[in-house]
Amino acid sequence: SGELTARSRAAPVGLPLPVLPSTLVWINLVTGGLLALARATAPSAPDVLSRPPRHPQAEIMTRGFIGWVLLIGCLDAAVTLTAFAYELYTGGSLSSARNAAFFVLVTAELLRSFGARSMTKTIWEIGVLSNMRLCLIVAASFALQLAISQSPFLEPIFNTEPISLAKCLSGVALAMI
Repeated sequence: SGELTARSRAAPVGLPLPVLPSTLVWINLVTGGLLALARATAPSAPDVLSRPPRHPQAEIMTRGFIGWVLLIGCLDAAVTLTAFAYELYTGGSLSSARNAAFFVLVTAELLRSFGARSMTKTIWEIGVLSNMRLCLIVAASFALQLAISQSPFLEPIFNTEPISLAKCLSGVALAMI
């Protein structure tokens, strides 16, 4: 019984699992496949041919890149666990806390797809609307995420519940971090 309880908790912080396996499948589908296709088909940067090529012996995974990936992962974990813990400890049910974590994590990944387009330029320098496929896929994925949260048919599959406008807006604000 003690082992079962330990396995049903988010080990590092002693909380119940913030996301369930069914939601992880959805997260991987929405944030992995469709967004990757949109980024892969993005127009090339105008200065791509004027840049020198990467040295053949240069590492692809530099320390700076690994540090950046770790920072992003820690921020994702922090905002997701913040949404989860806030909902759980302010009187929400475990289901509503998981719903908040699920919503914030997916939204953060969708928003990050805009910033992940360049390591050297900001989203404003590249242009938010310069990749319309990405914009459409993010909008469609966000609409599907809202549909999952609002659909009584999908509630038992993803263990979600309806999300209010206020929670939606606060989730988007948290995901923007």
